[in-house]
Amino acid sequence: MPGGIARAVNIEDLRRIAKRRLPRAVFDYIDGGADDEITMRDNCRAYDRIMFRPRCAVETPAVDLKTTVLGTTVSLPFLFGPVGSTRMFHPHGEEVAARVAGAAGTVYTLSTLSGTRLEDVRAATPGPAWYQVYLLGGRDIATTMLERARAAGYSALVVTVDTPVAGMRERDLRNGVKELLTRNPLYMFPYVWQFLARPRWLAGFLRDGGLMKFPNVVLADGPMLYADVGTALEQSTVTWRDLRWIRDCWNGPIVVKGVHIGDDARKAID
Repeated sequence: MPGGIARAVNIEDLRRIAKRRLPRAVFDYIDGGADDEITMRDNCRAYDRIMFRPRCAVETPAVDLKTTVLGTTVSLPFLFGPVGSTRMFHPHGEEVAARVAGAAGTVYTLSTLSGTRLEDVRAATPGPAWYQVYLLGGRDIATTMLERARAAGYSALVVTVDTPVAGMRERDLRNGVKELLTRNPLYMFPYVWQFLARPRWLAGFLRDGGLMKFPNVVLADGPMLYADVGTALEQSTVTWRDLRWIRDCWNGPIVVKGVHIGDDARKAID
């Protein structure tokens, strides 16, 4: 383990290390949110408001944090949610994160927009794994993904429903992500310095093959390209009809991710 990470005391230390090591566009993808990032900050503040009130003068010979989620016993009361493009942060990002989750005794959730084959990620963890799905490319493509996920041993499905359009990620605009994806040197030139300033990351990125594709979204002409994701998301909005179809296709637990109001939560249960 690199020395800096070994000395990290908390999440904020890890955040500072990531900021030093990653190009700005890559770091901001992890660190940022959409528009003015109001919801992101509110989510952080929600955890800040949680207070623990321990009981005192009692013996605690052992602490057991085990619980059960969707029929799966986990050692910790939290799990790893899906994060797309993790391979951009590190060439083995998805596999390492899955391995760490398994070692800790909790669930790892793999994103559809993974840069690593879902079979390889499942093989990397000794613990339970869930698969997050977008309907990118339509139901035929999704059917193939679900069959692969089932065969690989993913025990639950996470269906994301809150992406009718791609988020307006203002940091991406400032960092020139759109221009960088054109691969036109004239458009890219003002923004390439952020990658040249991180030679260690850049060397690993190039050794890994450069800009990744998405091997779990296999279209007629091959795996989906990174530059095509935004448009594909806007064309693949999940409806309640789709959820009923997914329920028929998948015989295991299903998590509906992105529900914001009570009426939709009740509808998801129905």
